[in-house]
Parts: sequence; structure tokens; C-alpha cells
Amino acid sequence: MKSRTGTYSFLIGMTLLLFMAGIVLSTSILFLLGISVSAISFWVAVAAALASLAGGIAAFVSTRRKAWFCSLLAGLAVVVGSSWYISAHTYDLSFDGQTYHQEAIFLLTDGWNPVHDQPLASLNPKPVEKMDNKEILTAFHLWINHYAKGPWMLDSVMYKLTNQIEIGKIFNLLLIAASFFFSAAAMLTAIPEKNGRAVLVSLLAALNPVVVSQATSYYIDGQLGSLMLIICALGYLLFKRYHWLILLTLCASLMLLAQIKFTALVYAVLLGCSLLVLFFFFDRQKNWKNLFGWLAASLLISVVIVGYNPYITNTLSKGHPFYPLQGRGAVDIMTSNSPHDFKEIHSLHKLGISLLAKSENIASPNETTLKWPFTVTLGELKAFYAPDVRVAGFGPFFGGAILLTCLLLILVLTSDRAKAKPLLLICGLLLLTVIINPESWWARYVPQLWFIPILIAIAGWEAKKKATRYISRILVGILLANMLLVGTAHTVGQFMINSYAKNQLQEIKDNGKTMLVDFHHFNAVRVRLQEAGIPFVEQKIEDKSAKGIVATRAVYLLK
Repeated sequence: MKSRTGTYSFLIGMTLLLFMAGIVLSTSILFLLGISVSAISFWVAVAAALASLAGGIAAFVSTRRKAWFCSLLAGLAVVVGSSWYISAHTYDLSFDGQTYHQEAIFLLTDGWNPVHDQPLASLNPKPVEKMDNKEILTAFHLWINHYAKGPWMLDSVMYKLTNQIEIGKIFNLLLIAASFFFSAAAMLTAIPEKNGRAVLVSLLAALNPVVVSQATSYYIDGQLGSLMLIICALGYLLFKRYHWLILLTLCASLMLLAQIKFTALVYAVLLGCSLLVLFFFFDRQKNWKNLFGWLAASLLISVVIVGYNPYITNTLSKGHPFYPLQGRGAVDIMTSNSPHDFKEIHSLHKLGISLLAKSENIASPNETTLKWPFTVTLGELKAFYAPDVRVAGFGPFFGGAILLTCLLLILVLTSDRAKAKPLLLICGLLLLTVIINPESWWARYVPQLWFIPILIAIAGWEAKKKATRYISRILVGILLANMLLVGTAHTVGQFMINSYAKNQLQEIKDNGKTMLVDFHHFNAVRVRLQEAGIPFVEQKIEDKSAKGIVATRAVYLLK
């Protein structure tokens, strides 16, 4: 790396990334050995990350190494401390987070070993194939048994360590931080003389609307977006300097990506293969053979060791690694979640409508509403109180930004194609990962789409033509405004709903009466009540005077 700031950024990001990879890898090995989640994984990961930090300083820093080590520890303390504080003082009040995500974390922390123990039994007597849409959405045993478990391993280890369920959200924030630092390292390697631009672009890329909207929840798509950005940045850094520590960090990030969800494994394979092809054709040092060995080992570890459950167990028990979304007896989770006008139209058509429509969190029987680009309403901003906005989920200005991106791309191709070739190749790869997803209209499934206009703006920033440079700056400004609108709306919404939840818990506690509660599948509320010191009795409640618990379907009575 050509700058001290770039080196510092890389080392911070590397330490954070390898810490998380250490937890997932050690927990996976314990599972294979028949040992359940243990806090030992946390301390093993801390030791491995600090050893890697020392190795990174020895490799990339030539003077004052002790001062560097202390400075990096201080930086890590700020990042981890602030992330810890935010996680501890916010509730995950999302639907998926309060149902099967936190339920999986409870079960893993409580000793369930997904490799050796029996799969969770269904509470519904119907076979999966005969369940209706509502029943499928509450068939949590399906998702917990058969989905990838990387994020749950991280969260359950932290829950085991702290006995506070909300602390596990820290990993969303740590990945956001790591993605910023790796992006900054890559940008400063490319343009070491322009620190301000590097920081601005890195912040814009890291604060992806999908990532920001899920930062204080147990949704996992934000982690996918952060890791996709990390892999792109590390791929560039590796191409500029082929070093084993950069390569190790890249492979660790691919491993983490493969454990998030089924599509993430496809993305990881596609990104790894694309990087190998780029090295084969463009690397003058001919490191592609060595890279192939590392990537092959990473894939093997990702699928056979870390991903033994679900990829191997799903294949052995259900005949397909991506069951229950693919293979015999696959379930349909999208029909009930899609707007009515998306029925029986092509995936690219759906994507186009979603990009140019009003931002709304709607599903069937509602339909999308097209709007003029660069317009916004209060209703659109309120939609971003939620972590999973369905239509136009990248923000109210993103559709217009895409139209401007198309114009900018034409200008770049006509005058600066050779200079912009590396960035355009990355854009092409990212676009491929978007269009191969049949549900790319839903932003949370393709958070990497956010990076394409940013990369094209970077390509046009130093173009020969003044008009191209001017449009690039306008595009960056629009994306920044869009990011601020989404981030502000989501922060305000989460602050209000968290305040309601905290006030409700305090009122129940102060009342002193016996709390009768019917959780209605929102089992995360059980632990929230326990941590708040509120005794309760769980029972079926039919009384229409029962009050609802904030942001859930759970109801309660005080007697």
C-alpha cells in the first residue's frame, strides 16, 4: 500500500475480518467434533486476530512498529466499543429477527448441535408441500434446520459470552466498518494523493442503504452487501500486491460470504472464479496457479467444514444443497411477498419496475406505483423505518441515479474506455451477480447493485471530457443525498419504535401484576422479558382486550 492511511485502514479491516472468520471456523470445527457453541471460540478468534495484526505490521510497516500496534489497538477499541454500545442499546424489532433468527441463536447457545443432533421437529402436523403461504412463513423449523448458519454462529458465541441477546448485532456494524476500511485502503492504493475523495467514496460504498437499514437487526442481507464490497476491495489490493496476508483475508471473506445464505455461496464461487480469470489474463507475475490453490482450499473449507450443515446435510437428507428453496419439495416464499403486478413477468422486468417505482414495503394484492425520478414523498421515507423495503429498496433517488449512470456509462465508453476498463470489468461482474438472481427486484437480495453506479462514477471522475467529470460529481452527490435520506429515515424510525418498546417494558415492570403472554411465534420476546426482569406466564390468550407487544404479534394481559 502506497500510503500510511491506506496501510492503517487495511490492517484495521483485516483484524476485524479475521476475528469474525476465526469465530465461525472454530465453532464449525467444534460442531463437527460434537461440541456445542462455546465462548472459547471468541477467545481463540481474538488471539488469532491479534497474531494476524502483529504479522501484518511486520509485513507492511517498516518503522515504529510498537507505536503502530498501539495505534491500531486504539482504533480497534473505538470501532468495537462503539459497535458494542449501539448493539446493546437497541432492540431488533424486525419480523424475521424476532422469529426464526433469534430462535436459531437461542437454540445454538442452548446446546443444539446442527451437525450431530436431530433436526428440529415441525409444530405443524401438515407436510411442507401442503402448507399455505401463512403456514410456510411460520414454519421456522425449516429455516433453522436447512439455512446457512454463519451469522448465527457469530451471534450465538457472543450471546454465550455476554448473556445479552442484542449484543450479537455487533457483527453487522463490524462488517460495515471493515468494508469502509478495506474500501479506503483500495482507493488510497489507486489514488494515494486524494485522501478526501477516497474517504468520501468509501463511506458512500460502505453505507449501502440495505446495509444501513439492517444494521441494528438480525437480518443478514446487510452482511452480504458488506462482504461483497470487502471482496471487491481485497481483490484489487491483491492484484496490486500479491501477499499471503491479503490472500488469507480474501479467502476468509469468501468463506464468511458462503455461510450467509444460499445465493451468497453462488456469489462467492462466481467472485472467486472471476478473480482467478482476471489473474490468468492480466497478472504479469503469473500468480494464478497459487491463487487457484488458495481459492480451492477456501471453497473446500467453506462447504465441507464450515458449511457441512447445511450444504452437505441438505444434500444427503433432501437431495439438494439449497433445500427448502430448491430441489424436491421446495417451498415458495416469494409469491406472498411480491407485489401483485410482478406475477408472471420476467425478473429483469420486475427489477426495472422496482428501480423506477415509489419506495414501498408492499406485497400482494397491492401493486407498485411508478413515479418521476428524483422525487420523494414522506410516505417513501417512512417505508425505510423497516429493514426490508420491498419496492425501490435502495432509496427514493436510486432509480434516477441508475438512469444517470447509464448516460455516464455511454460517455465513459466513448472517450475513456481503456482507462476505465478495470472498473467496468468489476461492474460487469457485479451486474452478473444481480441478474442471475430471479428476485433481484427486492433490494435486500442484491445489495451489491449499489456499488455499480459508484464504480462508474469513479471511472468518470478523471475523464478527459469536462461533461463526463461533471456528471460523475452530480451522480455522487445524488447517491450521497439518497444515502442520507434512507439513513436518516431509518434512524428516526428505529429510535421511535425502540422508545416505544422500552417504555412498554418499563410500564409492564412498574405495574407489578402477573403478565400473561401469548407469543404467537415471536419467541424473541421471551428473552427480552427475561433480560428486563419481568416475570411472565405463557398461555393461549383469546381475550380481545389483550394488548399487543410493540412490533410483534404477541399479546398480553396483566392480572
